[in-house]
Amino acid sequence: MDHYQTLQVIRDADAEVIERAYKALSMKHHPDRAAAEHRVESTRRMQRINEAYRVLKDPAARRRYDATLPPPGASGWDQFWDRGLVGLFVDRFTPRAG
Repeated sequence: MDHYQTLQVIRDADAEVIERAYKALSMKHHPDRAAAEHRVESTRRMQRINEAYRVLKDPAARRRYDATLPPPGASGWDQFWDRGLVGLFVDRFTPRAG
């Protein structure tokens, strides 16, 4: 899952917004606050929230993470055609040097 979606923030959110979102989601989903029957689910959710915050709070880690994401506004369909079938076709049938 996308770290920005996990923290429910936009991609260009500043550090303060990311921290506020993390704190709010931590209070809402912390396993200690969950009923016994929901603790496993809450623990998994908090692990995702913690990981998203760990990456997005660190400017260098965030830049590396952002580099793995499609450009803003690109749809999944665009990505598929950019490197999906078309990419496979080009790779398969493009002559190689040497």
